[in-house]
Formats: sequence, structure tokens, C-alpha cells
Amino acid sequence: MGDLDIGWAVPTAFPETGWSRALVDEHLEQARREIPAWDDPEQTRLGFAMAAPHPEAVRVLGDWSALNTNNVGTHTRFGEGKAGTRRLEKEALAVLAGLYRGGALDGHLTGGASEATLAALRIARNLLRADGHQVRVITSDLCHASVGKAAEILDLDLVRLPAGPAWTLTREQVRHAAQEAMAAGITGIIVVATAGYYNSGFADPVDEIAADLRDLAFQHPGQAGCFLHVDAAHGGFVFPFTAPDLPFDFRSPGVHSMAVDPHKAGLMPYSCGALLVRKGLLEHVTRIDPHTRIPDETVLGSRPGATAAALWATLHTLGRTGYTALTTRCLEHRDQLTAAVRAADPDALLVPAPHAPVVSAAFSHPGGRLPPELCDRYRLVPLSLPDPDGGGETHLFYHFYASASLTDAQITAFAGHLADATAQARATASDGRGSGSGRSITSEVVADTRTHTDCFRHFVVHPEGRRDPQVPGYSFHTFAHRRATGEQMQDIRWGEARAGGDLWIYAPDLKNPFANELMGVRTERYFLEVLDLHQQQLSLVGAIHATMLLPDSLRVLLNFEADGTFRSAEYKALGENGADELQIFPDAITAKIGKDAAGFLRPHSDDYSFSIDTSAEIRVRRTDGAAAPVVQTARHNADVLLPRRRHLRREQFRRFPNRFFDTELDIEAGWTWTGTAYLAELLAPTSIGTVLAARSATAGLCTVDGRVSDSGLHLALTALSEPRTCAIELAAPFDLGRHLHDALPRLDVRDPDQLGVEQVIDFAEDVHEVFMRDGLPTSLVIAGAGR
Repeated sequence: MGDLDIGWAVPTAFPETGWSRALVDEHLEQARREIPAWDDPEQTRLGFAMAAPHPEAVRVLGDWSALNTNNVGTHTRFGEGKAGTRRLEKEALAVLAGLYRGGALDGHLTGGASEATLAALRIARNLLRADGHQVRVITSDLCHASVGKAAEILDLDLVRLPAGPAWTLTREQVRHAAQEAMAAGITGIIVVATAGYYNSGFADPVDEIAADLRDLAFQHPGQAGCFLHVDAAHGGFVFPFTAPDLPFDFRSPGVHSMAVDPHKAGLMPYSCGALLVRKGLLEHVTRIDPHTRIPDETVLGSRPGATAAALWATLHTLGRTGYTALTTRCLEHRDQLTAAVRAADPDALLVPAPHAPVVSAAFSHPGGRLPPELCDRYRLVPLSLPDPDGGGETHLFYHFYASASLTDAQITAFAGHLADATAQARATASDGRGSGSGRSITSEVVADTRTHTDCFRHFVVHPEGRRDPQVPGYSFHTFAHRRATGEQMQDIRWGEARAGGDLWIYAPDLKNPFANELMGVRTERYFLEVLDLHQQQLSLVGAIHATMLLPDSLRVLLNFEADGTFRSAEYKALGENGADELQIFPDAITAKIGKDAAGFLRPHSDDYSFSIDTSAEIRVRRTDGAAAPVVQTARHNADVLLPRRRHLRREQFRRFPNRFFDTELDIEAGWTWTGTAYLAELLAPTSIGTVLAARSATAGLCTVDGRVSDSGLHLALTALSEPRTCAIELAAPFDLGRHLHDALPRLDVRDPDQLGVEQVIDFAEDVHEVFMRDGLPTSLVIAGAGR
């Protein structure tokens, strides 16, 4: 999908002819330059367990990929895995079985520990259900997300146990949870323990949990079934070399399966994971392909043999001494990171993992949050965790991972950046800003204005020094609360509006009203806002916005360009979820059915994003000439007959703005054409077909019918729900846009410093008067909202 500046993605045309090698290499090289090098001092992955792969792994993977062998099935049974990459997979897994004190084990390589955990829980579910058990999965609330995904896919009941001061499961927690399950008649117990939590590096007491589960099974023979899976994605290639006596693996008889990730500390390229299981368990997931008669126990089926060759080569190139040297160096770097945090914040609460290259830190300044710029640079993600010293409090902890790729130069650079960030946070707290006290909006006037718009300029602002989009390093997503910068909206009653009632003006600084993002005029019938120069460069819909507050459910937004000319009018019929609207331009009409606009605060930051979710957009453009209406673009992106979530999740916003359309339709018609074209006829040759469905804000799930005539656009929304009701109409004349363009007053705001408050007030009052006179013709119908 190609990203558009307007916040939407479009399909990319399939190449008609092959590109030259030079052109392919140029495109690939550009993408390569977008990826920071592993030794880049300015962008380091401290928040994630990622490392550069071993050169030997890269070499072998590249060489063997040309063979393109398929390691479908499993190859650890006696007599299997006899040749080629299947033999190399069997030998690599045998080496891992020895590393994890497992004796003879079965297993197979996977795309990662997430797939390995899914495969393990599939085995556990099948064997327990085959024995007549109702099944429950018990794990920690801090477990990896793959456990929850596996439980969802396998339709398993999942119980997450809260993290205590130790940040790990305790044997008492697990024993109590298992007893509760038994009391509820759930006799199939799957426990997922973690050896190396992603957010701390700690390990659950696997040996104690394993012993308790075996005791439970012995005490209730034939009644209780227990299965213990160990997620060792992080610890699997760390603990055997830093703490060889740590009993997290198959040395405990009650451990039945283990997931490991060679593509983390094992220094394999992505993606390479491994599942190891006790003998006799794979049979619970064996399936015989009805066509090839090949037995298979894996989730994926086909798997790359080159990965097996690369893993075999890496294990045998490094050996125990090589991995021990690497992990020892990682622990030294962990201690250097710990010292850097201590130097930046002597009062920080530091929790280094005993045997893993991870240190967690809760910073002492109020809130404990690090600046978004620092978190982006080092890929840092905070998590609220209990105080490890007890007492019941929680703190915001950041974890720092010292991978094998981390360099001394990167640690030195990080120490300086962290010291600057924490010093700035302490200074902000000491001068009273950022304390969270006070209101973002200081007046009821602006607070009421806020209820009629999705714009969030009223309560957030770009940080000082980062407001000019032409300055390098500018990011639209970087915001601060106005209360934190001391730039809350101010307002003052200016006088009486021409139509009666109070007239107010508002701005962050009334002494310099055009210098901080916006200046507004407010009456009980409308509000109008002028953007400053920086915001004018960023706005997609002009430099002046006026909202007409009409009776009932109708709202109208007028947009003007920076030179004062009319850009568009948005007539909105408000519903429970968004609006159905007509956007009127001098040369086009756009119908937006089921449009919902919202601003979102992204998690763990002051960053905001804006999202526009529209079910159907139908645009009719007028062009020179007498051409009959024809569909230029018809895209069917999502099926409205299936439910979907409106807007992305907060964590998924990456750019500003974000848009989504179920259906997009672009029609062109000549200005001098006369006649009528029906929507169904126009759609018939397209991929949409003759029936266009949408989720309307006022009609719900509906069909959209209508016509394009020489006089205007007329649409009818017919609800599909019972009982059927009369169609809801959206209709507007084509000459409305040109008439508003000519009739509405103009105000040039390209140099806001030259504006005066009275000048803007007179313009706002004139706009309201002209619109109320000319902007609501009888031929305009907006989804039953009235004129």
C-alpha cells in the first residue's frame, strides 16, 4: 500500500515489465538507509532484545537459501531426519536438548517462540481434552503477548495472575490458582512459566512450580491433568551461560515443553525459534496429509531448511565458550547501563536482573516518565510494576536490554542523552509546570467550543522550539499539554454580537493573539478560528475555520484558504457515531457517509494523533466540457456487512492524520453536460457492483442509491434494519459552492502579525450573516436534519 500525505493508503500498480537491476538496487538501497546500523550511536534498541546476527549465521543462511529445501514435518524421531537440512535440524535440536538437560526430546524449528508457544499449548489442549478434562491456562500477568494469542486461537480459558513485588509467579500463586480451577471442575491445568521476562529479565521458579504440579497430579490420579510449558524466548540463550545451575529447563521432570528464540541472544537472523517437547507428546497433534500422506505435527507445515543449516552452523561455531563470552560481556554492559542511570538520577529505583543483561529503572522525578524523543531514539517502553521492596505502591519502570550488539560508544551517548532528559524533567517539576494541576482549558467559553470540534489545539501545543514544521526534527506527533507549558486558552468578553448575545475572543495569549496556533471568536451561534503560520502549513482544510451552530443535529463547517478565499463547506448531520455529511467545493460535491473524526492520545506520551473513519465517500467533480458522468475511481476496501472496529487502536497510530474508507467512489462530469445518471448504472461496470452499502451515522447499515444530474447530487440512504423506514436524503446543488465562493467575505491571513482583533471579529460576523442568508438553499437536504 502506498501512503498518501492526506493520511490514507492506496494500492500500488503491479509492474507491467520487470525493473532493471540498477533500479531495483537503488530502491533497496534507499530502504537500507532507512534502517539504523547496529552500531549507530544515535539510534539504539535498548528497550528490545534484538541483536545483530552472527556473521556465520548470515553467510550460511544466504548460501543455503538458494537450495530452497522444505523441512515440512518433524525430524527428531528415530530413523527420521537422515539427510540434508532435515538432518541438520535434527542435530541442532539434539544440541539444544543437551543444553537444556532434556535427554531425548522431540521438537521442531519455528518462526519464533510465539509460534512455539502456540504449538505447545495445542499439544497440551489436545492431550488433556482427550483425557476428558476441561482445560484452563494459568500464567503471569507479565507473560509475553504470545500466550494470550495462543489461548485465543485455541479457544482456551486463560487466567492471568497479578505480578507481586518479585515480578514473577510464586509457587503459592500457582498452587492456589490450580486449586481454584479444580474446585470449579476444571481439571486440565496448563501453566505457562517464563524464563526471562521481557520487561525484567527475571525467571519464574520453574522447578518449584513443576514439583507442585506433579504433586497435584499424583494426589489426584486420573482426576487432574497438569502440563507445564516454559517460555524461554529470552532466557534460553542466556541462563545456560550466566547461571548454569538455574533449574529453569527439562532437568525438572514436570517440565513438558519449552520455547526458545535463537534469533534473540542466540544470534540467529529472524525468524528462528524452536519448540522442544518430551517424547510421546507430538502424537497428540500428528496429522496425515490426505493427499501426500506426509505426517505433520507443526503449525506452519512448510518450513525453510536454510534456517536449520544456519542454526546448526551458529551453534557449532560459537559453542559453550563462545556464548559464555558473549553473555558475560552483555552483563558487563548491563552494569554500565545501570551506572549511567544512577549518574543521571541518583534517586532512581534500579532493579538489575540477577542473571540476565536487563536492568529496570523507575525515575524519581514526578510521574517518572521519560521524554518521547528519548523513548523513540532508544525504543523504550514503560510499564507499571509493583515496588520490588513491597509496600503496595507501583512505579513506572523502563527496562534497558544490553544485547550482544551494544557498544561502549552507544552506552556513552545514551548516558548523556538520559542525563539531559532527567535534568529537564526535574527542572520542569521544580518550576511548577507538568505537575498535572490546573485545567488545560481555563474558560467555560472555550470548553464549550471544544464540544463542537474534534480539533485538539485548544488543550495541547507543540513544545517550544518545535512548532515550525520547516525546522529539522519537527514531528507533528510531538505535543505537550497547555497546562504543562503554561499556555492555556485565555478569553475575554469583547462585546455584543450583531445577532444578539455575548461575543468572546480567545487565544493562548490575548496580548499576542495570532502567535500561538489559533485565535478564536465565539458567539452562541458560531465560532471562527484563525490559525497561525505554522498551523496554516499543516492544515489540510485551510487557514480559517468557522463553525455554524445550527438547531437540531445540523452543523456546518466553513473553511477558507490563507488568502481568504472560500475553500469548502461541510454540512454535517450528526448521529450517534459520527455524521453523514456533504462537503461543498466550488467545483465538486463530496458525500461522506458514516464519517467519524476523533483525536487520540497515544499511550505513555503526550503525542496525539487524529483519525477520520468514513464508511463511504462519493465525490462528484465538475470538469470543463460536456462529458457525461463517468466513474474514475472505485475502491471497495472493506465489507460493511462484516463488523469492524472504528479507528485504529491508540498504539497503532504512526502518522498524522489517519484515514479509513470502506468504499471510495470518484465521479467526473462536465459542467455543460445535461441529463441524469443513476448511481446504480454508474457503478455497474466497477468492482463495487450495482448495490453500494454503507454504515450511515443516521440510518445505520444501509444501501446508497441516487443520481447525478446537471443540477446536483442526490443520494438516498435506505436502512436495512427492520422495520424499514423511508430513505434518508442527502442532496445539494452544484452551484452552491460557486455561489458561496463569490458571496462570502474574504480575509487574508497569510501574515497574521498584520491582523487586528477587530478585523477578525468583523470578518467573523460578516461570514455568519452571509452564510445564514445564502448558505442554506431550499434544494439542500442533509439526512433529515432540515435546512
